[in-house]
Amino acid sequence: MQHEQACELGALYAHVAWLEAASVPAFLRLADELAAHGAPKALVKAARRAAGDEVRHTRAMQALARRHGALMPEVDLPPFQPRSLEAMCTENAVEGCVRETFGALVTGWQARTAGDAEVRRALEPISRDELRHAELAWAVDAWAAERLTSPERERIRQARREALSALEHEVGSQPPPEHFVREAGVPSREQALGLLQGLAVLVV
Repeated sequence: MQHEQACELGALYAHVAWLEAASVPAFLRLADELAAHGAPKALVKAARRAAGDEVRHTRAMQALARRHGALMPEVDLPPFQPRSLEAMCTENAVEGCVRETFGALVTGWQARTAGDAEVRRALEPISRDELRHAELAWAVDAWAAERLTSPERERIRQARREALSALEHEVGSQPPPEHFVREAGVPSREQALGLLQGLAVLVV
């Protein structure tokens, strides 16, 4: 593999590691907010478990990044502020129901198709965890729907639709490099759009 391509793969894995690391406090915050809003203990427990999953995911992706000579950027997030149930659910709709679900589909695809055997081994357990995280997002959405007003529910549905549209634009306008498809199993533009078609059925 050419040195430039190896560096680009390292940057890819380092970025994914950063995303996983940033998800740890996000899931812990979700757990605290769910508890504060009176959610079932099972949802709170699932959110805390997801935070633990993301710690393992971060380490696995950091290892892949280091293998290609890259380091994960420092995670420096602004302090969280208290939010209403609608605000919490809006973020859950965008980041969980749409982006987390799509991410789970992509990770599962990579775990099956990556040309690099180490990537497949790393992503196989991660893909199972990410699917469970996506299921958590939809479970939170279903639980909260009974506690929100009709206008609030419609605003959240609209947020999901807008997030899907933005994701479709991102996928359609930014085809991955060929070596990302070959080595990391990143779906091609056409394959990613196909995955999004399945997600669209849930979002609409």
